[in-house]
Amino acid sequence: MQCEQYTNRNGEQRWRPIFNKEFEQLVQDNHGFCIACGNDQSGVEPDARGYRCDECHQMKVFGLEELVMMGLIGYRDEQ
Repeated sequence: MQCEQYTNRNGEQRWRPIFNKEFEQLVQDNHGFCIACGNDQSGVEPDARGYRCDECHQMKVFGLEELVMMGLIGYRDEQ
C-alpha cells in the first residue's frame, strides 16, 4: 500500500492511503490506516474510528471503509 501526505483543514499534516487492486483484499483482511503517521495496521474493523496506532500511539487509526466515507482514500489505476 502506498500513501501520500496532505494538509487537513486545521493545517496539520496527515497521511492517506493510495490503493490500486489490493483494496478489496485489505478490507476483507481487516486492515486499517493511521492518518497521523501512515502506518498500515491489521486487526481493524472496516468501520473503526480513532483506534490507537501501534507505531505512533495516536488515536488516528481508521478502518478502510470508514476512510472511504471520509473521502480520504486515493486510487491509482496501474497500467
